[in-house]
Amino acid sequence: MMRRAGWLALAIASAAPLHAQALHAPVPASLSARQTPLSTLQPKLEALAVPAGGRVGIAVIDLQTGERVAVNGNERFPMASVVKLAVAAAYLSEVDAGRRTLDRRISLDEKWRVGSDGIAKLMPHPGVTLSAANLIELMMRVSDNTATDMLVADLGGTVAVQRWVDRNKLAGVRMDRTIAQLILDNLGLPMLHGKTAAQTLWASDKPADELRPSISARFDIDPRDTATPLGIANFLQRVDRGELLGKETRGFLIDVMSRCETGADRIPGQLPIGTRVEHKTGTLGGISNDVGIVTLSDGRRFVIAVFTRGIAEGPARARIIADASRAAYDQLSVH
Repeated sequence: MMRRAGWLALAIASAAPLHAQALHAPVPASLSARQTPLSTLQPKLEALAVPAGGRVGIAVIDLQTGERVAVNGNERFPMASVVKLAVAAAYLSEVDAGRRTLDRRISLDEKWRVGSDGIAKLMPHPGVTLSAANLIELMMRVSDNTATDMLVADLGGTVAVQRWVDRNKLAGVRMDRTIAQLILDNLGLPMLHGKTAAQTLWASDKPADELRPSISARFDIDPRDTATPLGIANFLQRVDRGELLGKETRGFLIDVMSRCETGADRIPGQLPIGTRVEHKTGTLGGISNDVGIVTLSDGRRFVIAVFTRGIAEGPARARIIADASRAAYDQLSVH
């Protein structure tokens, strides 16, 4: 039996040809009379989104003009840990409503402990109690799975998070499972009788490597815990506009995202040193995602969301994300 193994960590495939979708919001008259920055970005993103044996979805929104462009923007992809954005926003909306506070103390029930960086790695002993603010820090900065499931439980389960998503009409975004259950399903492991998903993960052996392709194929077509690139990009645009959170909670979330410690080789990977990036990654078997807001050298900002699946090599997935981000940065910088 395996204990606290690396395969438990969640930072959270079809081979058909890609079909690119370009979706543009109305742009100011000064831009509509000529070729716009993002319309010229479209073919560059299409060229990046052609990996062997995998799928890629990209969405970019210029936060100054509202113009957007996408490749497979309405296709659903497994979110992996990108779902933690919804958990954070749902919790912070409770703070806005006065039903919860950031200094609210939440205790860990050991049957919910999930392997990953953060609590499981650094606080291995029973008796963990942390504030909601610190749990959000761990969830967003190091993609802590235990912290995520603690927050989800305090909110009333994944149903409560999805109610918040639906209430705010965040089309193309859905959360169905706890992080522990998500990892369990990604690994193709059956639930052990009388145990939680988290306990099952600690007690189970890793599946044989030869089973991985069929397990991944089933997971990739599961509609649960998925999002579209445009759905997540719209989500971040609305956060930026102050439509989903109050001024203080929005500032808290953006600040935490600016200190994300995962995915240095993804959105930030090819950007100029010192570029401000507020982002959240997601990683599972054959899946690498990153979504965030990038600030140009002149202070203008854009949203980018890149989802991948079915590409065997992690560095190859990261390079696609980094190259798409750099292409968007360069294109918007010259206008």
